[in-house]
Amino acid sequence: MPGHLESIVALQRTLNDLSAAKRQLDGVPEWMQELHEEHQKRKSEIDAVDEAAEQAGKNRRESEAAIADAQQKLEHYQAQVSKISTQREYGALLKEIDTVKQEIGDGEQIVVDSLEKLEVAEKERDRLREEFRDLDERYKTELTKWEAEKPAVAKKVSSLATRESKLREVVPRNIQTLFDRLVQRTDAQALARVAKVTTMRKNSNASWHCTDCHYQVRPQVVVEIRNQGTLVQCESCKRILYIDDAEDPNTPS
Repeated sequence: MPGHLESIVALQRTLNDLSAAKRQLDGVPEWMQELHEEHQKRKSEIDAVDEAAEQAGKNRRESEAAIADAQQKLEHYQAQVSKISTQREYGALLKEIDTVKQEIGDGEQIVVDSLEKLEVAEKERDRLREEFRDLDERYKTELTKWEAEKPAVAKKVSSLATRESKLREVVPRNIQTLFDRLVQRTDAQALARVAKVTTMRKNSNASWHCTDCHYQVRPQVVVEIRNQGTLVQCESCKRILYIDDAEDPNTPS
C-alpha cells in the first residue's frame, strides 16, 4: 500500500485507537463495565429514594410552617369575636375562621401523609443500602485497580496523539482536508475497505465491493488502489477505499 494511502490508513487506525483510549480514560475499562453499570443502577435507585425522603421531609416542614401561620391567624380572628358589633361583620369573621380552620386541617393531613411517605422511604433506603453494601465494596476494589492502570492508558493516549501528529506531517494538506471532512461526515470513519465477494452461482466471477455501503468497485480501480496506492473515493458513500491484503489475499494485481 504505497504512497499517501498507506499514511491515511495508518492515520485512520490511529484515530480509532486514540478515540477508544480516550473513552476508556474518561470512563471505565471493558472488564469492569458490567459492574459499573450495575453499581450506577443501584446507586440511582438509592438516590431516587433519598430524593423522595427529602421531598417528604420538605413537604412536612412547609406544612408545619403554614399551620403555625394559620394558627396565629385563627387566634387573631377568635380574639376579634367579642369586638364584633354587627351580624354582618360576625358572619364575615366566621367565614374567615372556617377558612383558616380548613387550611389547618389540610396542612395537618399533608403532615400525616408526609410522615408516612418519609417512613416508607427511609425503610426502603435502609433495605437498598444494605443490599448495596457488598456491591459497593467490590466496585471500590475494582475502581482502585483501574486507578492504578490509568497512567498507562494516559501514556497510550499521549503516544497515539504524537503518532497522529507525525502522520499528519507526511500527508499533504489537501488530502488531510478531504480526510478530516469525511471523518466529520461519516461518524469518524473516513475509510472503507474493499472486499472480494464470491457467489454460489456456477461460472460466476468474483466481484469487489465497498464493505461500508456494498457498492461494487470496478476491478481496474481495485488494481490502482492496491498497486499504486491511488486515493479513490467510493462512488456511493464517498469514503476513501483501501485494501487489506491480509484479509483479501486474492485481490487482483
